Amino acid sequence: EAVVSTQSTGECRRNLNIATKNYNSALSEERKAREALDKQKELDDNFTELSNQVYGDVLTENPDVAQSSFGAHRVIPDRWKGMSPEQRAEIQRIRDMQKEEKQRMLDEEKELYNEYEKTALLQAQKAILMEREKNRKAAELEKNIAEENMRLSQEQRANLTRLNKEIYTNPPTDDYFAQFNTCTR
Repeated sequence: EAVVSTQSTGECRRNLNIATKNYNSALSEERKAREALDKQKELDDNFTELSNQVYGDVLTENPDVAQSSFGAHRVIPDRWKGMSPEQRAEIQRIRDMQKEEKQRMLDEEKELYNEYEKTALLQAQKAILMEREKNRKAAELEKNIAEENMRLSQEQRANLTRLNKEIYTNPPTDDYFAQFNTCTR
């Protein structure tokens, strides 16, 4: 029974190895067939792309190919072959107009700046004249105040002199002051 069991186990192993070998070879053939199919498909795709490039509008330089379906004024950049002489002339005309407009704006700006500078200069001169006039008036006022103070000072001195010489000729003595606070009343 042990011999039979060993034989059946060996046979079972052989059958299993044969089945595994058959399965692996089937997988290998399937993989090779799929790789061959993929390679053939890639070759067909490359041939189709090459023939499209050779016979397509890109290499034949058809200018109509660059026109976009969104409008005549738009182009498809990867198919565009360049501008026509009319388009170049139009662009140059627009550039010249823009240059003239820019120069006109610069001239206007310069004129405005010069006018502003002239106005600022006139205002500065006017401010200097006003400051001089103010200083002159302040000096004149200060002079008038000094003259008035001098006149008032002389007048006050003359008045004090007159008071001392004419009115206060009889100064009070101690007897005059002694008569006050002598009684309780």
